[in-house]
Amino acid sequence: MATVKERSSLYGDSVNIDFYPNSHRYKKEGEKGYLISVTAAVGIIDKSRFLIPWALRLAKEYMLNDLKEVGTISEQTIDEAIIQHRLKKERAGDIGSEVHGFAESVAQASMSDSDLPAIPENQPPEVIQGIIAFLDWHNRHDIYFKETERMVYSKKHDYVGLLDLIAIIDKKKYLVDYKTSKGIYSDAYFQVAAYRNAYEEETGEKLDGTLILHFNKENGEFAIHERPEEDYQKDLSAFLGALAVKKRKKELKEY
Repeated sequence: MATVKERSSLYGDSVNIDFYPNSHRYKKEGEKGYLISVTAAVGIIDKSRFLIPWALRLAKEYMLNDLKEVGTISEQTIDEAIIQHRLKKERAGDIGSEVHGFAESVAQASMSDSDLPAIPENQPPEVIQGIIAFLDWHNRHDIYFKETERMVYSKKHDYVGLLDLIAIIDKKKYLVDYKTSKGIYSDAYFQVAAYRNAYEEETGEKLDGTLILHFNKENGEFAIHERPEEDYQKDLSAFLGALAVKKRKKELKEY
């Protein structure tokens, strides 16, 4: 079994949960099985209908380009074409992850009363663009970073997760989630609703809202998405539906 990275004591130390980094799993003290995480629950939502056409288009473009330049398509070209989607995701992921990492370092520095990190050198222009956009947002608001990477657990619904950030922004308390992706999809809304529900359940504090800080993994652009308060219960209901399906699939050993 993987070494325990961190034990979190929640609900006044009455609930202890261990996190296993190698498998990214959580186990509640006194129980044999692993807990279902927020990301595992929303992971049952099928997004392949978007990804498959995209991957096929990349393969087609790669082969057509080779056909135009060489006049024929070799077996090697086909082998290279079918992995273009993976290579593109890896290259793009580095861009968004760099901006994401810088934002996290700003939060950590602020919480420890340290100097904010300098804009890194020798980075692609897309990364610098994203960092500057994040800093512009940061500097235009009164932001107090309260907690980062906090484990949350819902006793009522028996799920666990690790939220990115709790921050007070312009005197309002928000749960903030970082997303490094090409776009924002509905499962991101369900995730932040789940984190918020668990946080409010344990602390008894009502948050003013949730924010998604989006770092575009293809061009480094930074954007803020605030979920309308009237959508919170709808998003939570959608998450609980996914959780119920995940639990049943686990019972049927289809996980």
